[in-house]
Amino acid sequence: MSEALRLLRALGEVDEALQKLSGRLADIAKEEEHLQGRIAQVDADFARRKEEHRKLRLAAQERTAEVDATDAKIREYQRKLEFDIIPYKEMEFLREQVQILRAKLDELSEQAIKLMEAVEEDAKKLSQDEESFRERRAQLEEEIKGLERKRGELRREQEALETKRAEILSQLPAQLRQHYDKLRARFPNPVVYVNGQTCGGCHLRLSEATLLRLREGREVVTCEHCSRFLVLRWA
Repeated sequence: MSEALRLLRALGEVDEALQKLSGRLADIAKEEEHLQGRIAQVDADFARRKEEHRKLRLAAQERTAEVDATDAKIREYQRKLEFDIIPYKEMEFLREQVQILRAKLDELSEQAIKLMEAVEEDAKKLSQDEESFRERRAQLEEEIKGLERKRGELRREQEALETKRAEILSQLPAQLRQHYDKLRARFPNPVVYVNGQTCGGCHLRLSEATLLRLREGREVVTCEHCSRFLVLRWA
C-alpha cells in the first residue's frame, strides 16, 4: 500500500471516529436536557406539595380565627346582658344570638381541631416527602455530573483525534487533500473498501482496469463512479 493511501485510510478512520464522537456528544446533550427537565418537574411537584400544605395550614388558621371571633362575640353579648341596661326585646335577641353562636362555636371548634390535626399529620408527611424530594433531586444531579464527566472524556478524545487529523492532513499532498475534502462534503465515507469487484461506497461494479491498478498498489485509485478512494480488503 502506498504511503498516500495509508494516510487517506487513516484520515478516513479518524473522521469516522470523530463522527461517532459527535453523535455521542449529541446524545449526552439530549440526555442532559432530559434530566434537567426531570429536575424541573421534581421541583414543580414538590412546590405544589408545599403549596397544598400551606393552604391546609391557612384553612386551619382561618377556622381558628373564626372560633376566636365567635367566642369574642359571645362574650360581648354576655357582657351586655350582664352589665348593660337594655330593652327587653334586645335582651331576648341577644340571648337568642348567644345560643346560636354557641352552637356555631361548637361546630367551628370541632372543625378547627380536625384541621389542626390534619395539619400536624400532613406536616409529618411533608417532612418525609421533602426527604424523598431531596434524595431524588440529588440523584438526578449526580446523573448530570456523570454526563458532564463523560462529556469531558469525549472532548479530550475529540481533541486528540483532531490533533491526529491535522497531522495526517499535513502529510497528504494538496491534491489528495482537496479531493478528500470534496468527497467529505458529499459522503460520510470518502475512503471505502472494495467488496469483491464493487465499490464499497456506491456498490457499483468496478472496471478490470481499476481493479488491476488497485492490485498493483503503486498509486491512489478512485472509483470511476463516485470518485471515492478505494482500498483492497487485504491491503
